Amino acid sequence: MEYFIKFSDNGKLWLPNPRSVICSKHFVGNKRSNDPRSPSYVPSLFPKVYKKKLTDSNQADERYKRTLSRKIRTTTITEKIETDTENCFLVEKNCASQFASVGTQVGFDNCGNNNFIFSCIHEGNSASTQACIPFSFLNHLNNGSKPTPSDKTCGVDHRKSLSCLSCEAFHGFESIKNEKSLKDITGTSFSVFNILLKLMPDVNRLVVSNENALLIFLMKLKLGLTYSSLAVFFGVHRTTISRIFTDTLLTLSVKTKNLIFWPNKRTISALLPEAFKKNYPNCRCIIDCTELKVEQPNTVEQRVYMYSRYKGSYTVKFLVAITPNGMISFVSKCYGGRSSDSFITNDSGFLALLESGDEVLADKGFPGIKTTDENVVIVMPPFLHNGRFSEDEILETYNIASVRIHIERLFARLKTFGILNKLTIDYLPFIDNIVHMCCVLTNMQAPIIKQ
Repeated sequence: MEYFIKFSDNGKLWLPNPRSVICSKHFVGNKRSNDPRSPSYVPSLFPKVYKKKLTDSNQADERYKRTLSRKIRTTTITEKIETDTENCFLVEKNCASQFASVGTQVGFDNCGNNNFIFSCIHEGNSASTQACIPFSFLNHLNNGSKPTPSDKTCGVDHRKSLSCLSCEAFHGFESIKNEKSLKDITGTSFSVFNILLKLMPDVNRLVVSNENALLIFLMKLKLGLTYSSLAVFFGVHRTTISRIFTDTLLTLSVKTKNLIFWPNKRTISALLPEAFKKNYPNCRCIIDCTELKVEQPNTVEQRVYMYSRYKGSYTVKFLVAITPNGMISFVSKCYGGRSSDSFITNDSGFLALLESGDEVLADKGFPGIKTTDENVVIVMPPFLHNGRFSEDEILETYNIASVRIHIERLFARLKTFGILNKLTIDYLPFIDNIVHMCCVLTNMQAPIIKQ
């Protein structure tokens, strides 16, 4: 304001009042502008005596015109966007930058070492988009290569996940280098493993190979590991392990059905051990029932059917018959723990296999057996009468126990399969198959009776 300060005629300092006006000659362009950005917004043209520095009015006016032209171009672009886009509003003040990430997928006829880059730069009212389309190298174009489709499934491709065999870690069947290692985790030898492997269906598995599928199955039987634990070892999901185990169980149960068979009497006599020849030359088999503990069933009916007073818990029970030389020759289906040994023997169909003149060694739990042939002899230890055993009864008890001990040894070997010691409700639909496979694998081990 010091440029406009003057002294009045009476010598006092002149100050503007509401009625004071200024000539338009003092504004650039000879006209005042209401735009604060215009050089004509304030008076700037005065005699040199009132100025401290010179101002080029022409340059200021040119700058203002350039500003107006830029505003006109920006407004024109904005109006075009608004006419093409519904519900779009332009906010010029207090607006924050907004960013959006957009992805797209395009199929290309040629494949190669391609990179796809899509970038968007947003700053103020300006936006720019850049796209880099993948291209194939000349040799790929000449060969006319096409994308190769492949099936995908849940889990990890075993051909890749097990390829780093030099790493000190578990890589499935490829990590097993000797017979002892295989027996420790599966209870089988390489010869038995190869026999079972030939029975596996020839399926091109993407998740695990046939060798690892069989290894998972045998480890589950032998070690009784949970599905989640095996999933960690093999790098797949627990549901994949569950499916592999169930499929392998059902497949091998059918393929090995004939490996539990009833030998003819001539074969039994030819292989009769010396311990039987003196007292039991006509022994056809030794029978007994065994029980496996199961977690508490869901329904009351199942609890009543499966509760065993002998074990004091919920169990499943089945009958096993072994030949005198220790081979399993008969396995019944599984019954609830409430069923008696005699009921299972009569109901399982075992008695129909016996022939005239056969001797069957049993314990005192089979008093109610009803044989179809009167010439079949069920040999059991004598029951106590009059408070004490006679000398002959003691000797007979000793003779029976000395040969019946072999079926107890077989049960001990059978229960080395960890899955039989950790039965859950989920296993009950497959319990007959599980018991069958454990018996098959037991038969494939060394005989329990050495000649």
